[in-house]
Amino acid sequence: MTNENQNQTESNKMYRPWVGVLLSLFLSGASQFLAGKRIQGIAWFVGLPLLAIIGAWYLASPIAPGNLPGFTLLAASIVLWIVMLVKSYRPIPHLRWFGWIGFICLFLLLYEASDFDFVRPFKMPTNSMSPTLQGNTKRADGTTIFGDKVMVEEYAYWFSRPQRGDIIVFKTDGTSSMLPQNEFFAKRIAGIPGDVLSIQGERLYNHGQIISQPTGLADLKFIPPIASPVYLANSSSAYKVPDGSYFVVGDNTTNSLDSRYFGVISEKNIIGRISKIYWPLQRAGKIQ
Repeated sequence: MTNENQNQTESNKMYRPWVGVLLSLFLSGASQFLAGKRIQGIAWFVGLPLLAIIGAWYLASPIAPGNLPGFTLLAASIVLWIVMLVKSYRPIPHLRWFGWIGFICLFLLLYEASDFDFVRPFKMPTNSMSPTLQGNTKRADGTTIFGDKVMVEEYAYWFSRPQRGDIIVFKTDGTSSMLPQNEFFAKRIAGIPGDVLSIQGERLYNHGQIISQPTGLADLKFIPPIASPVYLANSSSAYKVPDGSYFVVGDNTTNSLDSRYFGVISEKNIIGRISKIYWPLQRAGKIQ
C-alpha cells in the first residue's frame, strides 16, 4: 500500500511554471502539449514555423504582391510566439527518462532540419555585379558604403531549371583552380546547356544569333577577356555549354571574374536565385 501511494505521489509531481516556458522556448507548444492540451500544443508547434515560412516566401518570391504581406506574416509569427511563451507559464507533469530522451531527440532533429533553408541572406562586398548589385564602396572621406544585402531563393529551382538572365549564387567548391574554394559567387546566367556562345562586337551571341532576351542579359556589353586560360577569347571562338552546366557572367563585364575565364559551373553548385530584398533578421554571408 505504501509503495502504491509513493508511485501515485511521484506521478502527480509537477514542474514549476517556468520549466514550461523553458521547454516551449526550445519546442513551440511543448508546455501546452505536456499539460494535456494536445491539440493546442500541436497547433503552436506546426503553426508558428509555417507562418514564418510563408512570410519568408512572400519576401523572397518575385511573384508575390509586394513586401508588406511578408513582413506582416513575420511580425505576426513573432507576436504569436511571445503569446505562446506567456501561455506556457503553467505547471507541467514531471517527465520520465524516456520523455526527456524523446524531447531532446525531437529538438536535435528540428535543429538539424533548420539548416534546410527556403531562403538565405547574403551581402555583396564586391562590384562584380554592378550596377545591378552594389558592392562595398569607399567614399572620398575614407568611410565605406556597404554593399547590397540580398535574399537567395533556395527553392527557386526545385521544380524548374535555371534560365538565361537569372542572377544566381553558386558555391565555388570543385569549380576551378582559378577560384578560391568554399566561397559563394553571384553571377548572371548567360548560357544554359546546349547553347553555343560567342562574342562579336561587344555583344553576346547564341548559335550565331545576337541575344536579345532577357533584357538584363541583352543589355550587357562584352569585351573578350585577355587573361589565360579564357573562354570566348575572341570573335572567331565559340563555346558550347555542356549538359548539366551553366555559363555565368558578372554584369560589370569589364571587372568580373566569371565563366569567360574559369569556364562553366555545375548545376549542383547553384545555391539559388537572387531576390534583391534586404533581410535584417539574420546574419548574412558574403558573396563575391
